[in-house]
Amino acid sequence: MKRLLGLIQHLNRKRLSLQGKPFFEAFRFLIIYLIIGIVWIMWSDHWLAAIVDDYSAFIKMQTYKGWFYVITSGLLFFIILKSRLTLLKVLSDRLIHQATYDPLTQLPNRNKLSQMIDQMISYKNPEDNFALICMDFDDFSNVNELLGYHIGDQLIASIADRIKPLISEDDIMGRDSDGFLFLMDMKIYPDNQLINFLEEIKKCVNQSWNIENQILFMTCTMGVARYPINGDNFADLYKAANAAIHQLKEKGKNDYHFFTPSFHLQRLERVTMMNELRKSIDNRDLNLVFQPIYQMIENKIIGFEALIRWKSPTFGQVSPSIFIEYSENTGLIHLIDEFVFESVIKLSKEWSQNELKDIIISLNLSAKGLANAQLMSKVQSLVHQYQIDTSHIQIEVTETALIANFDVAIENLRFLGDLGFSIALDDFGSGYSSLTYLRTLPIDILKIDRTFTKNIGQDDKQDMILEAIINLADELDLKLVIEGIENVEQRDFLLKNKCLYGQGYFFGYPMELKNVYTLVINDFKEANSKNKSDML
Repeated sequence: MKRLLGLIQHLNRKRLSLQGKPFFEAFRFLIIYLIIGIVWIMWSDHWLAAIVDDYSAFIKMQTYKGWFYVITSGLLFFIILKSRLTLLKVLSDRLIHQATYDPLTQLPNRNKLSQMIDQMISYKNPEDNFALICMDFDDFSNVNELLGYHIGDQLIASIADRIKPLISEDDIMGRDSDGFLFLMDMKIYPDNQLINFLEEIKKCVNQSWNIENQILFMTCTMGVARYPINGDNFADLYKAANAAIHQLKEKGKNDYHFFTPSFHLQRLERVTMMNELRKSIDNRDLNLVFQPIYQMIENKIIGFEALIRWKSPTFGQVSPSIFIEYSENTGLIHLIDEFVFESVIKLSKEWSQNELKDIIISLNLSAKGLANAQLMSKVQSLVHQYQIDTSHIQIEVTETALIANFDVAIENLRFLGDLGFSIALDDFGSGYSSLTYLRTLPIDILKIDRTFTKNIGQDDKQDMILEAIINLADELDLKLVIEGIENVEQRDFLLKNKCLYGQGYFFGYPMELKNVYTLVINDFKEANSKNKSDML
């Protein structure tokens, strides 16, 4: 009995697992049809014989019985098939609607708008002229992350309800992730009226919104692409409109911008450049050049600042100010920081075994690198791997890098200091120049920005400020290095004010590694004149 019950339960579970699957449902209906047919064939003659005695009448009734079976079974299967197809149609329409309309606002989504625009373009009506507007809510992710997605959904629905009355019957409004899309007929909206519409949208969004007693203030950025000027299909128009948004967001937010091809080419160039930079980093194709740092009284080299250079296969020699900025925006700066640290540590190990053993190498650490715990761990690992004397390596950080994440920056600077590195505050005077840094930061060296040096002897007040900084560094027992020295007058002024260390074109240009050995070992004047021909 228990086995029978177990078998029944197993069959029920199996039936439930198969229920709804096409093969199982079709097979089930086939079995039902066969059972009904077999029962009808086996029993209908007995029922008919019990009713009819006459043989000729029995034969006639057999025909009627066959027709009855065909009509009844056909009607039954018609009802079953119709109900199934109706259900399938309802489900299909529901899926299509879900795939093409936003459930929150009931507006057509980007897929639906894409179909509509491409279909409209396929008619090839020469009079067609429309604009695709992409609207993106500024910093909308903050609403979702801080207040919850339900608040964000209600906010979008409320804004949609307020914008919908602005859309005419000839135009279309759609939903696109954290914003909306608008398809505007340019025959109805020439440029001046389109601008008025954009202003209305901006005004509509730039209001306070009360969502569950949360007062929210919203702004939006809009990009405009026009057909056929900026594209002849939805994909190209959408890409152009979003490119206009990116172009505007580089300058600010809460405005609108019409797509310009030149900016698209710049972004394309940037993407190409970043792809090449990534390959160059992976292939170790970046290059370091070295600018000498002098003890000015004895005209003696005490170190070199390692500066990174990159020659792109497509763009040639790229300015560090360009590729460093791009790499910071794309996250590649971490790889560059690792490359520089590893290269300098290897070089320091090599120099410790030859004539350059007393020469210091200085390297620059980016803002993101200074906040990167993974990089700190990598540096520690390299120090242990190469067993170097870290006192011969100086790490330079800027005020901007410190401000980006002050607490983490101090913690990591102390970590690097504990490893034995010297820490220099670079470009002092070019940024905020808060004296608080000199009190709180674990720094050993102060590097004065070249903006002070270039005006020596031309601005009495700036000369006084420079003299005050020199005296302050001396009082705080900070080693002082002056950058940007380009002539003998500047050098003499600094020597007069007891500034010992200097760096600039007067002493030497950035040079290849092979010329570093020449400069250190051979006569300074001969090597320096040679270095000018190698300037990068």
